[in-house]
Amino acid sequence: MSLMDFNDCGLVLARYNTWQNRVLFALCDQIGDDARKQSRGMFFGSIHATLNHILYIDQRTLSLLNGGTVGAFTPAIIIADDFTELRRLRVKTDNAIDDFASRQNPAWQDKTRILHDIDGKTNDVPLQIFFLQMFNHQTHHRSQITAELYKMGLDYGVTGMPFTPNLPF
Repeated sequence: MSLMDFNDCGLVLARYNTWQNRVLFALCDQIGDDARKQSRGMFFGSIHATLNHILYIDQRTLSLLNGGTVGAFTPAIIIADDFTELRRLRVKTDNAIDDFASRQNPAWQDKTRILHDIDGKTNDVPLQIFFLQMFNHQTHHRSQITAELYKMGLDYGVTGMPFTPNLPF
């Protein structure tokens, strides 16, 4: 296999994301609604709220990457209170991330977005950074959820990127 370029790396990240979300949602399905919605002292309170937050940020990031607007930032929003609906939206969003990563036209990578930081400064940030941050953010919050699942006796299993199913090598 030749060295991967940014497009190849993006596709690997998208496939890894889809795989890990499928594993995570399958485990979360096992614990039931009460356990998912129980306040556990997590940053967003519950596993369910954290799953919603990850989805919310993914949808916002996809909107940015596709040239859209995102509106006011509401990090604790509950997009779907029903777990079945949340899972459906997760799959739909993962498919959209995979579709975005699979694009043959890398012209989006030359674009930037103005980002206002918490100190009021503005930066012109390459869209590639937002793309990478989306995956970093997912991993950060999935690890919070997997820590809670581990406390409940559930083994999350393999998380190594080289073991991602359906990689192009």
